[in-house]
Parts: sequence; C-alpha cells; structure tokens
Amino acid sequence: MVRKAFSSKSITLKKLGDFTEQVILPGVESVVKPLIEDAVKPLRDEMRKGFADINKSIQVLGGTVAELVENTKEQKHEERIRVLERKVGVR
Repeated sequence: MVRKAFSSKSITLKKLGDFTEQVILPGVESVVKPLIEDAVKPLRDEMRKGFADINKSIQVLGGTVAELVENTKEQKHEERIRVLERKVGVR
C-alpha cells in the first residue's frame, strides 16, 4: 500500500476563498451567464415595451391635463365676462 504524505501547508479559509474566486467562480459564471442572459432577454424586451407604453400614456395624460386646465381657465374667464356684462347690462 502506498501512503500519501500529508502536505506541510495547511489549507486556510483565506486560501480556500482565493481558490474559489480564481478557479471555481469564473467556471460557474462562464456556464451560467449565457443561460441567464437568454432567459432574461425576453423579460427585458417586454419591460422596454411596457416602459414605452407608459411613457406614451404619461404624455397623453399630460396633454389631457393641460387641456383641462386651459378649459377651466377659459370657463372662469367667460364667467367673469358674463358677470361683468350683467352688471353693465350688455346682455
């Protein structure tokens, strides 16, 4: 039987962490990253479309609100004119 000699260097958590960062994580990332990107790409596209739709809706609502504010101002102005006309007796 062949006996294996123990290494005189001890394995520390720091060395294990360094090994993990240098060897294991890059290998896992190279395998997993393309899979994740392929799975997430359709979601990103849907989110972009959704944000574009939301942006359009906000613009439309902004225009509608501005129009309502303008109409309200015009109605107040017309009411003031009617009050003045009644006071003067034009109508």
